[in-house]
Amino acid sequence: MKELVEIKDLKRSFAGKKALDGMSFSLGTGKIVGLLGENGAGKTTLMRVMAGLLTKDSGSVRIDGEEIGAKTNGLISYVPDHFVFGGFRKIGTVVTYMKRIFSDFDEKKAEALLEKLHFTKEQKMASMSKGQKAQVQLVLFMSRKAKLFLLDEPLAAVDPATREFIIKTILSTFGEDNTVLISTHVVMDVELILDEVIMIKNGHVHLQGETDELREKYGKTINEIFKDEFRFVEGGSENE
Repeated sequence: MKELVEIKDLKRSFAGKKALDGMSFSLGTGKIVGLLGENGAGKTTLMRVMAGLLTKDSGSVRIDGEEIGAKTNGLISYVPDHFVFGGFRKIGTVVTYMKRIFSDFDEKKAEALLEKLHFTKEQKMASMSKGQKAQVQLVLFMSRKAKLFLLDEPLAAVDPATREFIIKTILSTFGEDNTVLISTHVVMDVELILDEVIMIKNGHVHLQGETDELREKYGKTINEIFKDEFRFVEGGSENE
């Protein structure tokens, strides 16, 4: 069976500093996968390379058998860790933009989710809180019919109600034909929905496995395993 994601010996540096240093892993379909690591571990760099927003120094990245390029752009929906629609005045304008740019954008799904959150097309972006902007952005990018969803820290700095909605939206979008890769360093918030985890450290894969198998092997929760592997101490981690 062909893997949806195949990454081999991926390297990327910035000003001589290695962000990705021989990253290798593969992923199938029908999974929600946690990309776990401390801030600065290389999670965002990895996702941006996969999304075609950053070039690699060396190595191979294939999505559904294709090298990163025009073909993979239609397979991936990337939700960045910052709000990208600040240049638009109203939600309705962004919906129109998404429909024009992405042929797989499901406008009806987006409108239904926005309505659940009590947003209107006439609502102005400038009037929204950070949490509301995160909700709108997630809804729009998750309303594509992509094979691979890349979510970069979707739960960072949002309130509990928004966090719950984001998790429900992820679960409603997930299916047997696609995969969701969630980047986070706050494992507790997503542990229960993860089928698999990839823990990265110093720019390469430190630990990867099915969540149930890891829990059985270590006799701990994924959050506890993560803390142990990254040697967290009160107030932060030992290598901060």
